[in-house]
Amino acid sequence: MNKIITERIKAFLAKEKPTDEEIKDAAIMLLQVGGEGERHIYNSAQRRPQALLPWIRTDLKKFLSIRNRGLERSQVPAYNAKVVRNVRETLSRRPVTVEAEKTPLVPVTSVLGKRADHDSLPEDIRQLWDKNAERWKKIRQLHAQLQTMISKPGYQACDGNELCHTLLEADTEMRRDYERYDSWKDGGNIPKGDDDPVKLVQKARTALSRALSRKRQDDGSLARIRESLSVLKENGAEIKETTRQKLSAIGINA
Repeated sequence: MNKIITERIKAFLAKEKPTDEEIKDAAIMLLQVGGEGERHIYNSAQRRPQALLPWIRTDLKKFLSIRNRGLERSQVPAYNAKVVRNVRETLSRRPVTVEAEKTPLVPVTSVLGKRADHDSLPEDIRQLWDKNAERWKKIRQLHAQLQTMISKPGYQACDGNELCHTLLEADTEMRRDYERYDSWKDGGNIPKGDDDPVKLVQKARTALSRALSRKRQDDGSLARIRESLSVLKENGAEIKETTRQKLSAIGINA
Protein backbone atom coordinates (compact mmCIF):
# COMPACT_ATOMS: atom_id res chain seq x y z
CA MET A 1 0.00 0.00 0.00
CA ASN A 2 1.27 3.48 -0.91
CA LYS A 3 1.52 5.22 2.47
CA ILE A 4 2.54 8.50 0.85
CA ILE A 5 -0.82 8.95 -0.84
CA THR A 6 -2.56 8.00 2.39
CA GLU A 7 -0.75 10.81 4.20
CA ARG A 8 -1.53 13.23 1.36
CA ILE A 9 -5.22 12.39 1.64
CA LYS A 10 -5.10 13.06 5.40
CA ALA A 11 -3.36 16.38 4.80
CA PHE A 12 -5.98 17.47 2.27
CA LEU A 13 -8.90 16.50 4.48
CA ALA A 14 -7.37 18.58 7.28
CA LYS A 15 -7.57 21.72 5.11
CA GLU A 16 -10.55 23.90 5.96
CA LYS A 17 -10.54 25.98 2.75
CA PRO A 18 -8.46 24.30 0.03
CA THR A 19 -7.63 26.24 -3.12
CA ASP A 20 -8.86 25.28 -6.56
CA GLU A 21 -5.49 23.70 -7.35
CA GLU A 22 -5.51 21.71 -4.12
CA ILE A 23 -8.98 20.41 -4.93
CA LYS A 24 -7.91 19.40 -8.43
CA ASP A 25 -4.92 17.62 -6.93
CA ALA A 26 -7.26 15.87 -4.49
CA ALA A 27 -9.41 14.78 -7.43
CA ILE A 28 -6.34 13.13 -8.93
CA MET A 29 -5.73 11.30 -5.64
CA LEU A 30 -9.37 10.23 -5.63
CA LEU A 31 -8.98 8.78 -9.11
CA GLN A 32 -5.82 6.95 -7.98
CA VAL A 33 -7.40 5.31 -4.94
CA GLY A 34 -10.97 4.96 -6.26
CA GLY A 35 -10.38 3.96 -9.87
CA GLU A 36 -12.58 4.69 -12.85
CA GLY A 37 -15.67 4.83 -10.68
CA GLU A 38 -14.46 8.28 -9.59
CA ARG A 39 -13.79 9.53 -13.13
CA HIS A 40 -16.94 11.68 -13.30
CA ILE A 41 -16.00 13.52 -10.10
CA TYR A 42 -12.46 14.02 -11.38
CA ASN A 43 -13.67 15.42 -14.71
CA SER A 44 -16.16 17.80 -13.07
CA ALA A 45 -13.56 18.95 -10.54
CA GLN A 46 -11.29 20.13 -13.34
CA ARG A 47 -14.02 22.58 -14.43
CA ARG A 48 -15.72 23.45 -11.11
CA PRO A 49 -13.37 22.48 -8.26
CA GLN A 50 -15.12 24.33 -5.42
CA ALA A 51 -18.53 22.91 -6.40
CA LEU A 52 -17.14 19.37 -6.29
CA LEU A 53 -15.34 19.81 -2.96
CA PRO A 54 -18.08 18.16 -0.80
CA TRP A 55 -18.15 15.05 -3.02
CA ILE A 56 -14.35 14.81 -3.11
CA ARG A 57 -14.18 15.09 0.69
CA THR A 58 -16.84 12.43 1.18
CA ASP A 59 -15.25 9.92 -1.16
CA LEU A 60 -11.72 10.52 0.09
CA LYS A 61 -12.91 9.93 3.66
CA LYS A 62 -14.45 6.65 2.49
CA PHE A 63 -11.25 5.47 0.86
CA LEU A 64 -9.12 6.71 3.76
CA SER A 65 -11.17 4.56 6.14
CA ILE A 66 -10.66 1.58 3.87
CA ARG A 67 -6.90 2.21 3.73
CA ASN A 68 -6.76 2.66 7.50
CA ARG A 69 -8.19 -0.87 7.76
CA GLY A 70 -5.16 -2.07 5.80
CA LEU A 71 -7.07 -2.67 2.58
CA GLU A 72 -6.43 -1.74 -1.01
CA ARG A 73 -9.50 -1.11 -3.16
CA SER A 74 -8.90 -4.42 -4.97
CA GLN A 75 -9.12 -6.31 -1.67
CA VAL A 76 -12.46 -4.87 -0.59
CA PRO A 77 -14.80 -7.26 -2.51
CA ALA A 78 -13.17 -10.34 -0.94
CA TYR A 79 -13.22 -8.71 2.52
CA ASN A 80 -16.91 -7.85 2.19
CA ALA A 81 -17.80 -11.30 0.87
CA LYS A 82 -16.09 -13.02 3.79
CA VAL A 83 -17.89 -10.82 6.29
CA VAL A 84 -21.26 -11.53 4.67
CA ARG A 85 -20.59 -15.30 4.71
CA ASN A 86 -19.79 -15.19 8.42
CA VAL A 87 -22.78 -12.99 9.20
CA ARG A 88 -25.18 -15.22 7.29
CA GLU A 89 -23.83 -18.18 9.27
CA THR A 90 -24.47 -16.23 12.48
CA LEU A 91 -27.99 -15.25 11.43
CA SER A 92 -28.85 -18.86 10.57
CA ARG A 93 -28.71 -19.63 14.33
CA ARG A 94 -31.27 -17.49 16.14
CA PRO A 95 -31.14 -17.01 19.94
CA VAL A 96 -34.25 -18.54 21.46
CA THR A 97 -35.15 -15.25 23.17
CA VAL A 98 -35.34 -13.34 19.85
CA GLU A 99 -38.70 -13.35 18.12
CA ALA A 100 -38.67 -15.03 14.72
CA GLU A 101 -39.36 -13.01 11.57
CA LYS A 102 -42.01 -14.17 9.11
CA THR A 103 -39.74 -13.73 6.09
CA PRO A 104 -36.10 -13.58 7.26
CA LEU A 105 -33.43 -12.61 4.75
CA VAL A 106 -31.36 -15.53 6.06
CA PRO A 107 -33.23 -18.80 6.75
CA VAL A 108 -32.89 -19.85 10.38
CA THR A 109 -31.72 -23.47 10.55
CA SER A 110 -31.32 -23.78 14.32
CA VAL A 111 -32.24 -22.03 17.56
CA LEU A 112 -29.64 -21.31 20.22
CA GLY A 113 -30.83 -22.19 23.71
CA LYS A 114 -29.49 -21.06 27.04
CA ARG A 115 -27.37 -23.35 29.18
CA ALA A 116 -29.43 -25.58 31.42
CA ASP A 117 -27.64 -24.08 34.42
CA HIS A 118 -28.12 -20.51 33.15
CA ASP A 119 -29.99 -19.27 36.23
CA SER A 120 -27.22 -20.43 38.55
CA LEU A 121 -24.41 -18.73 36.62
CA PRO A 122 -22.75 -15.54 37.90
CA GLU A 123 -24.55 -12.40 36.81
CA ASP A 124 -21.78 -11.22 34.48
CA ILE A 125 -21.84 -14.57 32.67
CA ARG A 126 -25.65 -14.58 32.43
CA GLN A 127 -25.53 -11.06 30.97
CA LEU A 128 -23.42 -12.30 28.09
CA TRP A 129 -26.48 -14.15 26.78
CA ASP A 130 -28.68 -11.03 26.81
CA LYS A 131 -25.94 -8.88 25.26
CA ASN A 132 -25.51 -11.41 22.48
CA ALA A 133 -29.25 -11.59 21.80
CA GLU A 134 -29.19 -7.79 21.32
CA ARG A 135 -26.07 -8.07 19.16
CA TRP A 136 -27.79 -10.70 17.03
CA LYS A 137 -30.70 -8.33 16.40
CA LYS A 138 -28.27 -5.52 15.57
CA ILE A 139 -26.42 -7.79 13.12
CA ARG A 140 -29.73 -8.75 11.49
CA GLN A 141 -30.62 -5.06 11.10
CA LEU A 142 -27.21 -4.10 9.69
CA HIS A 143 -27.25 -7.06 7.31
CA ALA A 144 -30.66 -5.96 5.98
CA GLN A 145 -29.31 -2.42 5.60
CA LEU A 146 -26.34 -3.75 3.64
CA GLN A 147 -28.57 -5.80 1.34
CA THR A 148 -30.67 -2.71 0.61
CA MET A 149 -27.49 -0.79 -0.21
CA ILE A 150 -26.24 -3.58 -2.48
CA SER A 151 -29.54 -3.65 -4.40
CA LYS A 152 -29.28 0.00 -5.44
CA PRO A 153 -28.01 0.87 -8.95
CA GLY A 154 -24.36 1.86 -9.07
CA TYR A 155 -23.42 0.11 -5.84
CA GLN A 156 -19.69 -0.51 -5.43
CA ALA A 157 -18.07 -2.80 -2.86
CA CYS A 158 -16.19 0.15 -1.37
CA ASP A 159 -19.54 1.83 -0.61
CA GLY A 160 -20.48 -1.05 1.69
CA ASN A 161 -17.10 -1.59 3.33
CA GLU A 162 -17.76 0.65 6.34
CA LEU A 163 -20.97 -1.23 7.07
CA CYS A 164 -19.20 -4.57 6.56
CA HIS A 165 -16.52 -3.48 9.03
CA THR A 166 -19.21 -2.63 11.60
CA LEU A 167 -20.82 -6.03 10.99
CA LEU A 168 -17.48 -7.77 11.43
CA GLU A 169 -16.88 -6.06 14.77
CA ALA A 170 -20.34 -6.98 16.09
CA ASP A 171 -20.07 -10.57 14.86
CA THR A 172 -16.60 -11.00 16.36
CA GLU A 173 -17.75 -9.64 19.71
CA MET A 174 -20.77 -11.94 19.71
CA ARG A 175 -18.73 -15.05 18.90
CA ARG A 176 -16.20 -14.12 21.59
CA ASP A 177 -18.89 -13.72 24.25
CA TYR A 178 -20.67 -16.94 23.28
CA GLU A 179 -17.34 -18.70 23.79
CA ARG A 180 -17.01 -17.08 27.21
CA TYR A 181 -20.57 -18.06 28.09
CA ASP A 182 -20.19 -21.65 26.90
CA SER A 183 -16.78 -22.29 28.42
CA TRP A 184 -17.17 -20.64 31.81
CA LYS A 185 -15.12 -22.87 34.08
CA ASP A 186 -17.91 -24.13 36.35
CA GLY A 187 -19.92 -25.05 33.28
CA GLY A 188 -17.11 -26.31 31.07
CA ASN A 189 -17.76 -29.83 32.28
CA ILE A 190 -21.22 -31.34 32.50
CA PRO A 191 -21.84 -32.26 36.17
CA LYS A 192 -22.92 -35.84 36.53
CA GLY A 193 -23.60 -36.18 40.31
CA ASP A 194 -27.27 -36.67 41.13
CA ASP A 195 -28.59 -34.42 38.33
CA ASP A 196 -31.90 -35.33 36.74
CA PRO A 197 -31.09 -37.38 33.58
CA VAL A 198 -33.41 -35.16 31.53
CA LYS A 199 -31.43 -32.07 32.57
CA LEU A 200 -28.16 -33.85 31.90
CA VAL A 201 -29.26 -34.69 28.37
CA GLN A 202 -30.44 -31.13 27.79
CA LYS A 203 -27.09 -29.77 29.00
CA ALA A 204 -25.21 -32.22 26.84
CA ARG A 205 -27.22 -31.36 23.73
CA THR A 206 -26.69 -27.62 24.30
CA ALA A 207 -22.95 -28.06 24.90
CA LEU A 208 -22.62 -30.30 21.84
CA SER A 209 -24.56 -27.93 19.57
CA ARG A 210 -22.52 -24.93 20.62
CA ALA A 211 -19.20 -26.73 20.30
CA LEU A 212 -20.08 -28.02 16.83
CA SER A 213 -21.10 -24.52 15.70
CA ARG A 214 -17.52 -23.28 16.11
CA LYS A 215 -15.66 -22.54 12.90
CA ARG A 216 -12.48 -24.05 14.34
CA GLN A 217 -12.12 -26.69 17.01
CA ASP A 218 -9.47 -26.65 19.74
CA ASP A 219 -8.58 -29.04 22.55
CA GLY A 220 -11.18 -27.50 24.86
CA SER A 221 -14.08 -27.69 22.42
CA LEU A 222 -13.17 -31.24 21.37
CA ALA A 223 -13.12 -32.27 25.03
CA ARG A 224 -16.61 -30.78 25.50
CA ILE A 225 -17.84 -32.61 22.41
CA ARG A 226 -16.56 -35.97 23.65
CA GLU A 227 -17.91 -35.38 27.14
CA SER A 228 -21.32 -34.38 25.78
CA LEU A 229 -21.42 -37.50 23.61
CA SER A 230 -20.54 -39.62 26.60
CA VAL A 231 -23.44 -38.17 28.61
CA LEU A 232 -25.88 -38.66 25.73
CA LYS A 233 -24.83 -42.28 25.26
CA GLU A 234 -24.95 -43.04 28.99
CA ASN A 235 -28.52 -41.77 29.10
CA GLY A 236 -29.63 -43.48 25.90
CA ALA A 237 -30.33 -40.21 24.10
CA GLU A 238 -30.82 -40.16 20.34
CA ILE A 239 -28.12 -38.51 18.21
CA LYS A 240 -29.47 -37.02 14.99
CA GLU A 241 -27.97 -37.99 11.65
CA THR A 242 -27.05 -34.38 10.90
CA THR A 243 -25.15 -34.26 14.18
CA ARG A 244 -23.38 -37.51 13.33
CA GLN A 245 -22.29 -36.01 10.02
CA LYS A 246 -20.88 -32.93 11.73
CA LEU A 247 -19.04 -35.15 14.18
CA SER A 248 -17.69 -37.32 11.40
CA ALA A 249 -16.38 -34.20 9.64
CA ILE A 250 -14.10 -33.48 12.61
CA GLY A 251 -13.03 -37.10 13.01
CA ILE A 252 -15.36 -38.21 15.84
CA ASN A 253 -17.55 -41.28 15.49
CA ALA A 254 -20.89 -41.18 17.27
